[in-house]
Amino acid sequence: MTRKSLATTPVLEAKQKSSGQSIVNAPKPKRPSTRLWPWLSILLLTGLLLLSGVSYFTWNWLRNVPVMLNTNVVKPQTITLNVMRTVSYADLSLTMLSAEYANSFSDDFIHPGPAVVRLNVQISNKTNVSIAVVYYDVARLLVPKQQPIAPTNVQLAGTVQKGATVQGWIDFPVAAGTQLTSLKLRLGSIALNETLVMLPFSGPFDANQFVNHLYPQSLVIYYNFKGYVLVYHLMSVDVRYSYNGSEVKAGQQFYIFNWSVDNFNGSDVWPGFGFDYMRMVVNGNNLPPIDNTLPNIFKARSKGVGGRVVYSAVAGMKALTIAFMVQLAPGQNNYPVNL
Repeated sequence: MTRKSLATTPVLEAKQKSSGQSIVNAPKPKRPSTRLWPWLSILLLTGLLLLSGVSYFTWNWLRNVPVMLNTNVVKPQTITLNVMRTVSYADLSLTMLSAEYANSFSDDFIHPGPAVVRLNVQISNKTNVSIAVVYYDVARLLVPKQQPIAPTNVQLAGTVQKGATVQGWIDFPVAAGTQLTSLKLRLGSIALNETLVMLPFSGPFDANQFVNHLYPQSLVIYYNFKGYVLVYHLMSVDVRYSYNGSEVKAGQQFYIFNWSVDNFNGSDVWPGFGFDYMRMVVNGNNLPPIDNTLPNIFKARSKGVGGRVVYSAVAGMKALTIAFMVQLAPGQNNYPVNL
């Protein structure tokens, strides 16, 4: 039996090959040799040791490398110039406390130029009325060989109440390296042809250039109106560059005549307002008042009724002429007034 089986096996295989049948023997999976694991472990351990050594060496090297800083970087700084100078504008007293130069200020997000000049100012209103000023229109920073610079930001009350004092700042864009000592502040509107007030930050400065001047007077005028005589006492003449919050026109001054009027008559007298019968004579021309606070009626037996009549005329006059018009008929009476 055994020999027959062995003998027939090759024949059977040959028959299967000739008939197109194939014998497929599935390969058995190979198991990795257990002798490789020690070598793999040694390689892994060696890699970890090398990585640790390289990391340690690199860390110590980086820690000891000197860090080179760029010493050319300029830190933001503020340069301050104490000014403490006062000028008068539009009946306000403006004191520049100090000027500051910096690349920027933390409380000002509007700085279109490479640097900013900040003016710290104090404004006092010693009048009996509230005064409003638009600093964007009237304030200009003067830099040598440049056009006047308008403010970019203002932290200052636009209206100062009567008798009040306020503080704040005005910012101007400037070029880098601008020197504070070379600057000036100009106040006044060119569009309105106002008298311009200059305040230099340093150097010569005439603090009395735009100060008001009061000239006491003793002129007495007897004014006849429809047969009734009124007695006008000129108490003083106030010469100013501003009046009621308004700056005078360039080349002119305000001349304020302060009157006290007595009516000794037993009846009320109605001469009208000062606009109706008072004139200031300049170069032969009659100038009407620009303001008047005298009443248009004086009560019977009234005394010391005060009021002012205001004119705008050429600056610097010392010899004035005041005229009282004859009402309801042509003519006038002129009276000299010396300052």
